Amino acid sequence: MKKLALSLTLLGMIAGSAGNVAHAADSYVYISNAESGTVSAWTLDKSVGKMTPIATYPAAKKVMASVVSPDKKILYAAIRSQPYRVMSWHIGDDGKLTAAGDAPLQESMAYLSVDKTGHYLLAASYGGDLFTINRINAKGEVETPPVQIVHTGKRAHCIQTDPTNHYLYVSLLGADQLLQFHFDPNSGKVTPNTPPAVNIQHEAGIGPRHFVFAPHKSANGERYIYLLTEMAGNIQQLKINADGTVTPGAVTPSLAPDIAAGMQKGEARPLTGDFDLPASAKPRIWQADIHITPNGKFLYSTERTSSHLTAFRVSPQDGSLTLIKSYATEKLPRGFAIDNSGQYLIETGLQSDQFSLYRINQQNGELSLLSRYPSGAGANWVTMVER
Repeated sequence: MKKLALSLTLLGMIAGSAGNVAHAADSYVYISNAESGTVSAWTLDKSVGKMTPIATYPAAKKVMASVVSPDKKILYAAIRSQPYRVMSWHIGDDGKLTAAGDAPLQESMAYLSVDKTGHYLLAASYGGDLFTINRINAKGEVETPPVQIVHTGKRAHCIQTDPTNHYLYVSLLGADQLLQFHFDPNSGKVTPNTPPAVNIQHEAGIGPRHFVFAPHKSANGERYIYLLTEMAGNIQQLKINADGTVTPGAVTPSLAPDIAAGMQKGEARPLTGDFDLPASAKPRIWQADIHITPNGKFLYSTERTSSHLTAFRVSPQDGSLTLIKSYATEKLPRGFAIDNSGQYLIETGLQSDQFSLYRINQQNGELSLLSRYPSGAGANWVTMVER
């Protein structure tokens, strides 16, 4: 009987251990649905490449930009309908969300990020031409008023601190500039670097939009930012200097040549935000999002008008980009995310009723579509939580 009891105990321990491993293998995916006014929660089982719905949670119309706290416990999402605010949810161990409250924001915010300490919420306003920095307290609550409001010039779009958390960058889509600041993680305040801005002007009206940091230095000892231009169909490589300033480098076309040949550069929509394009000889380029794999080997971007997702190989030597392929994807592809193993990519379409799960080939960066899943209306931002 003792041997039997011991055997059963061991079996229970093994089963429990296996259950823990299976739970650890799960990743949680949160999708903002702007028109539905909801946030959808999903589980990604990376062992089989399959997603399973958890629940859909009420938010508000035009729920868009989202970000997760560094400790993976809070999800924040910007509401771009009035009253402008940030909503937050506690993230349970099972991926379920529990409402945690909201806080007012000065304007409609196109982009949210959190500094590396998790103590400050950074928000950039496209319509308000400004960014704000709000303190996040020990409970994960966004406090008001902001510790700083900075007026930027035309169409502030993306805001992030660098991996050291000592510098902060903001792209100005309407001014063709990248603003560069010193960031004080103790006070949460910024001061302009010298110079305070870098012109991104290899041609007029390129529209600097989202940007990502290379996860590590290239073999040449340099670290880079990759900046997606909304209206020019390019990716601008920027070298990060020792003082936190950046130096513009190579410019890489961000669509396959045969697709780009049928399109033209320039503003892709009226400033009202309507999706009815103004008259043009060719469809206008309208890029959206950009991400890089955690190992820094592959980079991906989206173009909305032609509904393509494009893959690039990143040189380990100097960070330069080489086109792999452009893939037809969800209609009006807006946002996407890459898991922390660099094996999966989840991508949404603003005018699609589904979103896509892709597998990333670890040798060549090519994408293979695994499945499509139903989404809410106006699916845009994709945020992942992996503990």
